[in-house]
Order: sequence, then C-alpha cells, then structure tokens
Amino acid sequence: MNTHRTTPTWRRAAAQAALLATTLALSACGGGGDAAAPAPAPAPAPAPASHTVSVSILTTVAAGESFGFSLGAQALTISSGGTATAFAQAVNEGSAYTVSQTSGPRTCTFSANRTGTMGTANVLVTADCGAPPSSSLLSGELRGHVGTQVTLRLNGAGDTAVTVPAVAASIDACNVQSFSFPGALADGTAYTAAIATKPSNQTCSVYKGASGTLPVAATALKVGCEFTHDHVSRSTDSSIRATRVEAFLPAIGGADGAVGATGVGYGEGRFVAFVSNATGLSPNGQRQVFWRDRLTGETKLISATAAGVAGNSGSDRPSISADGLVVVFESDATNLAAGDSNGRTDIFLWNAQNQAAGAQRISVGAAGVEANGASHWAVVNGDGTVVAFASDASNLSATSTGLSSINVYRRKLSEATNTLVSVNTSGVGTGGDVPAISEDGNRIAFWSFSSQVVAGDTNGLWDIFVYQHDTGGRRRISLRADGGERNQGTESSSRIVWPAISGNGRFVAYATTATDVVTGDTNATQDIFVVDLDGALGVRRVSVGAGGAQGNGDSPAAQGERVALSYDGSWLAHTSSSTNFGTTASSGTNVFLRNLTTGELRVLTDATFGADIPTLSRNAGYVAFGTAAQLDSRYANSGLFAHFTGITRAWWWVD
Repeated sequence: MNTHRTTPTWRRAAAQAALLATTLALSACGGGGDAAAPAPAPAPAPAPASHTVSVSILTTVAAGESFGFSLGAQALTISSGGTATAFAQAVNEGSAYTVSQTSGPRTCTFSANRTGTMGTANVLVTADCGAPPSSSLLSGELRGHVGTQVTLRLNGAGDTAVTVPAVAASIDACNVQSFSFPGALADGTAYTAAIATKPSNQTCSVYKGASGTLPVAATALKVGCEFTHDHVSRSTDSSIRATRVEAFLPAIGGADGAVGATGVGYGEGRFVAFVSNATGLSPNGQRQVFWRDRLTGETKLISATAAGVAGNSGSDRPSISADGLVVVFESDATNLAAGDSNGRTDIFLWNAQNQAAGAQRISVGAAGVEANGASHWAVVNGDGTVVAFASDASNLSATSTGLSSINVYRRKLSEATNTLVSVNTSGVGTGGDVPAISEDGNRIAFWSFSSQVVAGDTNGLWDIFVYQHDTGGRRRISLRADGGERNQGTESSSRIVWPAISGNGRFVAYATTATDVVTGDTNATQDIFVVDLDGALGVRRVSVGAGGAQGNGDSPAAQGERVALSYDGSWLAHTSSSTNFGTTASSGTNVFLRNLTTGELRVLTDATFGADIPTLSRNAGYVAFGTAAQLDSRYANSGLFAHFTGITRAWWWVD
C-alpha cells in the first residue's frame, strides 16, 4: 500500500493564493528581497490640443511697405498681401488670444476673430490695411548749351546724370533734354531736387520746381545751365575771336516777355551788338557793327547794305532795343544809303525782323532830306520805335536850332518825324548831347552846357536834363539833394557827361566830382549819383563800398563815362578805379554791379589791366563788357563777354 498521499487540487490553489498574498504584503513593506517584481506605474494624462493663429492682409502691400502684428509676446512681420502667415507658437484649446497691430504705414482693420478663445481648429485673422498711395516718377527738363552735363540729386541721394544733346539738323547752340529720376516715390512724398555736379565754367540752377510734393506735372521741374562768361565778340563758327583791342562797345538786348509793341519775348540777354575791326570779322578792316544771336550762334554783319556789302568807312556806338531786335549806330560809310552825299556821320537802323532791308539811314529831315550836319550818340527805346540822337544839323526839324551847334533830337520812326529836344524856354535850340532814352520813348535824359533849358540855371556848369515827350516839359536834375546848385568839383565846367536812364523812366544816373550833391562827400573823386524823378528816393550817392565807405578812386573810371541801369533802376553796373570795393587788385579799372535797394556789391572783374564800359540787359540778368582777361575758359582770348549774373533766368531758361 502506497503511504505518500496526493494533495487535493483545491488545497494547492488555496496555498498558492496565500503565498501570493504574503508576497504582495512583503513587497508593500519594502521587504521580501527579490522574491517578487514591482507593479507597473499608471499612464500620464493626455496633453491638451493646440492650433495656429495666422494673419493675412487682404489689401495690396506696396514695395517697401511692411506691417507688424503681435500675439501675446510673439511678433510677426508681413510685407506682402494675400498670403497667410502664422505666428510661430500655437495656442492651446480653451486659451484666450488677441492679435494686435504694432507697426505699418496705415492702420489695419481686423476680422472679428482677431480676439477670442481657441477652439478646435486653426484661426485665420484677416486684415484690411487700406490701399497704398499711388506713386510717381519725378521728371523734368534740362535746358542749356549743347554738350552740357549735370548730375542731379533727389532728396540727398539717387544721382542722375543728364546731358544736353545736339539739335538735329540745326546750328542752334542750345537745346533741352527731358529726364526722370529712377524709382517712383509715393504720392504725398516731399521732394527736393538739387544739382550735385556741373561744368566749372557754367552757372546752373534748378530754376523751377526745386521742391514740392509728389505728384507733379512731368515738366514741373526745370534745370538750366548757362556759361558764366560767354565770349561774344566771335564769328559764327568761333574760329575768329576778336580781342579787347579789336572789339568795342557791346550792347546787350532781349527780354523774357513783351516789350512795347513786341508781343513776344526772345529771352533776357539773348542778343548782343558790338563793334569790331578784327581781321576775318570786318571784311575791309573798318570798324563794323555786328549782331550776335546767342541761340543760333550766328554773328551777323549789320553795318551793311541790303546786298550785304559792308560799310566803306567806320561804324560805331551801337545801341540795342530792350527786345534785342533793333540796333541803331552811327557810321561814316557813304554806301549804306542810296544817295548819301552829305559827307557827314549819319545814324542808321537795322531790324532783325527786316534784315533784307539792310541798314537804313534815319538821321534825315522831312521827306528824307539829308542832314546838313553830323549825327552821333544814337539810342533806341525798348521796342525799336523811337530813337534819340545828337546832331549839329540845322535841317532836321522845323524848330530853329538857334546858335547852338549840337542838339538832341527824338525821332518817331513810324511817323518819320523829329522833335528838337534841347530847346530853351522860348522853344529855340540851345544845345545838348549824349541822350539816354526810356523804354517807352517818353523820357529822354541829356547833357547840356546851356543855362537856358530851364529857368533859374545859375551855376555856370554843365547839367543833366530830362525831357518828357507827352507833356513837352524839361527839368534839371543835376542838383544838390536839397535842390540847390552844386559846385564844380575838380572837373571842367563844360565837360560832357553821359547820363543813364532806367527803362521805366524813373531813375537817372550820372557822374560828377562835385562835393556837395550829398552831405559827407569828402573823397575828392568822381562819384555816381542816382536821382529818383518821382521824388521818393531823392538823390543818392551810390558809388560806395561796404557800410557806405567812400570810394578811393573814380567811379566811373573815366570822366563822364556812361553807367548802366536796369529797367526798374534797382541794379547799376559801372567801372571804377577804387580799390576798396572788394577787389584784390591794387590798381586798375574794374567792373562792378550793385543793387541800389539792398546795397549788395558784386565784383565782376578783378585785375590790374582794366575793363571797359559795361551795359546791362533789361533786368540785369547779364552784364556785357570788354576786358583783357580771358574769362571764357573755352577760348584763350580777351574780348567782349556777356557775364550771367543769375539775377534773372538765363535767356534759354523758359517754362
């Protein structure tokens, strides 16, 4: 019989359960060694869901524009429209969010979902940032001499080079070139255009539209360049350049608007008349008168017949109308007018609008009768319709010339009539010379040694008078500022003094060594005085230096020499031997330009070798004079020069 008994199944199961319970209890108490493995840790809770926030600008974003947005601490920059751009970090579901604008050229309007609580999907915020402003190019024109190159600068940067091209199939010396600065600017942008570089021998200016706000018209910006000194006593092709000893007495004309009957302005200072006997200019070596058009560059012989034959004797002393189209001059030539047999100096007129007629003799009497005496010192009014001159002829007017040898006449060309100007209080010629004429031809200033032109002339000296044609009146203006007689100074009692009159007829200038015209005149030199015929400004001594310092030399340099006044009398040009007017030269005659209103004084020449009588264009934009200096760097010659002052626009600087 087997004594080993088998344990029942249920009892084994119960024992295993008891063992398992004991093991778990030991494990919980840290005991039991390695009798049992630890239980697994519970799973972590799931992370909350998150979604992106994006911004899309619905409107156009212009080149160079950008808009800034924020989402809490996050930043976002958008530089284009129509594309959604997301912030870098997503937002958890259930979290609040707000999108804000931080920068940009315009304020944006957001969609309603710009702020809220994040749901279960990505968020797209749209922004209406408005339309960008329109943009425009800044364009303009450069006007100047062919070949001129400048560099233009916009708002301190963006340089643009522009060159004046030649004129196709033309000899014109000047042209215009359109230009645009690169890159459009937003409308509403303020701009300033300036000249960065220019030719060293030219004066350049942004003469119209230099600053403003875009947009502007395509031609609102105007830039001009002009030679600071233009050698004008030269041939058409510039191969012959008359020097100071071969060219004389320049007269400069041309206006930027209507003058009298001339309804069109051809440009301030465009035309120059001058005298020259230079070989190659003068066909026969005689002094001849020339007219130069600075636009075409043509230098034309005008002391010539209708057939173009030069005068067979000398011609001299041209005067040009303010419009630049009429020149009068004196000539000893006998071949300029048919039947010229008087053997005397005559006055001739040349008209640019009737060039085929050649030079016409105008110092004639009724029915064209020849003068029986010599005629000199012709001057012409603004539109070339009235001429004044001096003559010792006795048959130019029905008015008796009396015992005098030389008188002043006023000739109305359209009527072919002469008026004897220098008469005494009885209406008889009493003597006069060297006239100057106002632009309208109504007032004529002249010199006379007669004491009978007006009543009460007791000084026994030469005097300056003004004749007014519409009233027939005459007045003496070479008096002291208080109206009394001046003293003789150091000059001859009968010396000839050439007066100047402003174009508007208001001011007369003359020179004298008298020491009592104004108080404080102690320099013992010749001075220039300007008389206001309307009375408001009285009599002024204008030939002074800085702070009113008296000149230490004669002004003008030669006794009785002509000075030049602008149309309104505000500018005066003259020579002087004074060395305390701002020159560095220790001696010599130089040319000066002064503003009689502000006192500004400009030195136009500064040398010891001298300069000659200056003339002014209508509004003082140009001063023409002769000098031994070589002022035009294009040519190694002395001669006659037109100096651009910049006071007005250059003749080619038009709108």
